[in-house]
Amino acid sequence: MKYILFLSTLVVLFACKKDDPKLGDAPTAEDAQFSMTVSATSPNIIELSSTNQSILCMWDLGNESLAQGNNVTATYPYAGTYTVTLTVFNNGGSRSYTQDITIAQDDLSLLNNPIYTMLTGGTTGPGFKIWYVDSISSGHMGVGPDPESALGPVPEWWAASEGDKGGCGIYDDRYVFDINGFGFDMVTNGDAYVHNELAGSFPGSFENLNDYTAPYADRLGESWLLTEGENDLISVSGDAFIGFYTGVQEYRILEMTDSTMSLQYDHHSGGLHWYLLLKTE
Repeated sequence: MKYILFLSTLVVLFACKKDDPKLGDAPTAEDAQFSMTVSATSPNIIELSSTNQSILCMWDLGNESLAQGNNVTATYPYAGTYTVTLTVFNNGGSRSYTQDITIAQDDLSLLNNPIYTMLTGGTTGPGFKIWYVDSISSGHMGVGPDPESALGPVPEWWAASEGDKGGCGIYDDRYVFDINGFGFDMVTNGDAYVHNELAGSFPGSFENLNDYTAPYADRLGESWLLTEGENDLISVSGDAFIGFYTGVQEYRILEMTDSTMSLQYDHHSGGLHWYLLLKTE
């Protein structure tokens, strides 16, 4: 959602600039400056503040996370050097500024998050888990309206029965979530299952049970990000995705246990919510 907000803001600002080039001067280099303060909670938590508190701020925190606002908090569980970029906007344009943050030591206590632990096994467990679509459970795939009806987040329009999508290339895919560096691997075994409207983006795809099976190599060495809030969201990077591809890479966690995960995600052109049930090996 942060990516959507970021892109929407860009569209509005630059559309305004095109319509009226006299709207104002672009931000100055000073406008894009920011300060960094180590939190009293942990040296691995950094408080970031824009010098100009009256300007629109978008942050790339250097740890696969984006943020918006004049004052934000960045968390770095692992030692290393992270490049933070602040981009500020007004009706005249934008300006960016970067600074490096050096984290001296790991602080694995920052990973003591119950969702991290259920998703990966946590720092005291194996540190990674392998997930797959639960093909033997009714409703392991499904679709419903967006926005949701009074029934809530359920696949009210269609729900797969056991093995409904056998041979389509989805049941043998594996999704590996690693706590170390928030690594993510999508292991496809050579193909993936994609929505029929998106088949043109996958050369060599062929129709299969109303949608398309597409040749698709493993996506290894990607990353995952948890965004917590009213809805807890998992997103994955690069060209990786989870389950049936509908053009998005962000998934709302409906339910999660140590061995099961229920996800809701969007359709690339809106109007639909898709659903997945996954299990661990």
